[in-house]
Amino acid sequence: MIEQTGIIKRILYQHEAFLIAILKTDYEAIKIKGSIYGVEKGEKVTVRGEWERHPKYGGQLAVESWERPIPQTEEQILAFLSSPMIKGCGKKQARAIVQTFGTQTLTVITKEREACLTSINGIGKKRAAKIVDSVVATFEVQKIVSELLVYGITANMALKAYKEYGLHTTETLKRNPYKLTELNLIGFLKADEIAKRMGIMPTSGYRIEACLQYILKKRCFESGHTYIPKSELLVETERALNHNADSADRVSMNELENSLMCTEEKLIVNEDDCIFPKFLYHHEEQLSKKLLKMRFARSDRGMSNFKKYIDRYQKTHKMILAEKQREAIQQLFDERLLILTGGPGTGKTTVVRAIVDIYKAMYPKDSIRLAAPTGRASRKLSQVAGHEASTIHRLIGYRQGEPPVYHADNHLSCNLLVVDEMSMVDVSLANHLIQALDRNTKILFVGDTDQLPSVSPGNVLGDMIKAGLPTIKLTEVFRQAQESQIILNAHRINQGKSILFDEEKDDFFFLLQKDPEKIAALMVKSAKRFVRLGYKLSDILLLSPMRKGPVGTIALNEKLRDALNPPLPEKCEWHIGQRVFREGDKVIQIQTNYDKQIFNGDIGIVQSFSSETDKNGDQIDVMHVDYSGKVIAYTRHEIQELELGYAITIHKSQGGEAPVVIIPATTSHYVMLARNLIYTGMTRATEKLVFIGTEKAMMIAAQNDQTIQRNSKLAERMMGSGKQITNGNLKGVVSNP
Repeated sequence: MIEQTGIIKRILYQHEAFLIAILKTDYEAIKIKGSIYGVEKGEKVTVRGEWERHPKYGGQLAVESWERPIPQTEEQILAFLSSPMIKGCGKKQARAIVQTFGTQTLTVITKEREACLTSINGIGKKRAAKIVDSVVATFEVQKIVSELLVYGITANMALKAYKEYGLHTTETLKRNPYKLTELNLIGFLKADEIAKRMGIMPTSGYRIEACLQYILKKRCFESGHTYIPKSELLVETERALNHNADSADRVSMNELENSLMCTEEKLIVNEDDCIFPKFLYHHEEQLSKKLLKMRFARSDRGMSNFKKYIDRYQKTHKMILAEKQREAIQQLFDERLLILTGGPGTGKTTVVRAIVDIYKAMYPKDSIRLAAPTGRASRKLSQVAGHEASTIHRLIGYRQGEPPVYHADNHLSCNLLVVDEMSMVDVSLANHLIQALDRNTKILFVGDTDQLPSVSPGNVLGDMIKAGLPTIKLTEVFRQAQESQIILNAHRINQGKSILFDEEKDDFFFLLQKDPEKIAALMVKSAKRFVRLGYKLSDILLLSPMRKGPVGTIALNEKLRDALNPPLPEKCEWHIGQRVFREGDKVIQIQTNYDKQIFNGDIGIVQSFSSETDKNGDQIDVMHVDYSGKVIAYTRHEIQELELGYAITIHKSQGGEAPVVIIPATTSHYVMLARNLIYTGMTRATEKLVFIGTEKAMMIAAQNDQTIQRNSKLAERMMGSGKQITNGNLKGVVSNP
């Protein structure tokens, strides 16, 4: 066992809790490998571990434990308090605190907490609370991490568990390490390994319950289900519990049944042997009730002058609406809820624009809101409708981990709501939205049922149509749209037919290539060609069905960045672990950040890098990303929210569009060759669409309309409850007013 104490001078590589660093000692420079979480540049630490030799990095110390010595002198305490570890405390505040309490500063803060700081000039209650929490947590976390490392719980996992369980983290996880799966930190198999090291019995009730919940949630979120049949859940759970188990350690089906009954009281609901995660059950049930209540709310407005407004609209815009389009507009004014669906080129946009304009003319004092699931989709909706639009999350004031601002007891002021890209909306988001509305709000749901369904559980648009909510499906492809090979072939693929080419047109291309590596090279070459033709990076969207493989988004992003934005001396860049972000890079936000109002799937361009002063007076590095004119600043710690966005998955592209779209068509993506996937990708293109691959792959996709059936009871609930409706009144259907 080796013990070294020294100062970390420079971090070479860091990825979550793993880092390689230069440790400068009195004897030599050594490299440290291990879990040293939150160690700052220039900080003294004590590490213990075993020597290893890496073929590339040479001598390393594999860290088994580490500790941060408690600062003793005033100088050490001042450096500690003004370090990035202590939130809310800049150099000015740190100096005032040390001048007040001297070498006893940390002892006083730990014992007296906020009360000792609020009397110091410039430190209010909020700042004092942040400082105290940071000081206490620094040494608490160190102890917890050290205790849990021996079981295979990484520092990163321990830190996240600490945020949930605080001082009781070690005690909680030693009793039930499967809590880590509830926090979405690891899967069940990894939790099993940790449990074995802790001596947890294979037949433990904690283990069985955790596996049931894990399998249920995993299946629901992977396949979009809101429930799993009981028999399927039990079989899959038994298989997971008993993999490689000795006969004495096997869990019986009887034990599983008993555990399922106990779990029902906590996180699941068993309805007719359909097992729901409790939160999905409640969302589905509440949504069905509120939709029915709105569906049958009485209208208090007459429609005698409606034809006059349509005639005036047509005259003003010098156009004639098709019969089906007029019917859609008329029906929305007759109904509380209306679903408008149809493929590309069928005039959905025209109907939306006409409805918004006519409604404004008829009811100028009413409130009209437009929303979509993603930032890109909401911006597109705003452009086509000529009216401000927002994301659904922003509309209802959704906040991570908290109830939305608008909900069943605090309704959003809205007379007409238009929701675009409804096929992307899952059951949870749909319920939050509908609960936020008064039952007299008119709603137009717009979507294409042939596109990919929502990523998260539910099939809301399809279920609402199946339940019989008023629906208009536009089928006529208008003459102007018929001129587009993109739209023509999207409809052909959707009908299971082969694609057609018109050599006189230049909007649709198919480059034949079988080898995946050569397909990737052609995709890069095509992107470079469009850039030379004058298209910007933001105009070009490369879509792939998968992340991995030669034509997956991970490999494509590296190739595209090297070709389209190579390193230059004048270009600034960040190296964070193995990741590089460079000025001019195209990036995609991969998780919603409600504070910044940037949403999962938003695509931007890295604009610049700078050093700025934060609110505590400390200098921090910042990267600025331009999202269509909205510039967002990221610190190094926030960079995990971003990935390169030169190539993205087709799923991530939903709700957006681009002038140029390039898609691979290869049998190496066989499991992803589905009609709705290819159709969704095709309909993202507005000017040019390029496929690179084989005709065989395209035909497989076109003929594969076997979309995965989603388990959902939303339609069934609405149809069942609807039978109780008499003379437009609901009997025992809706609980909330």
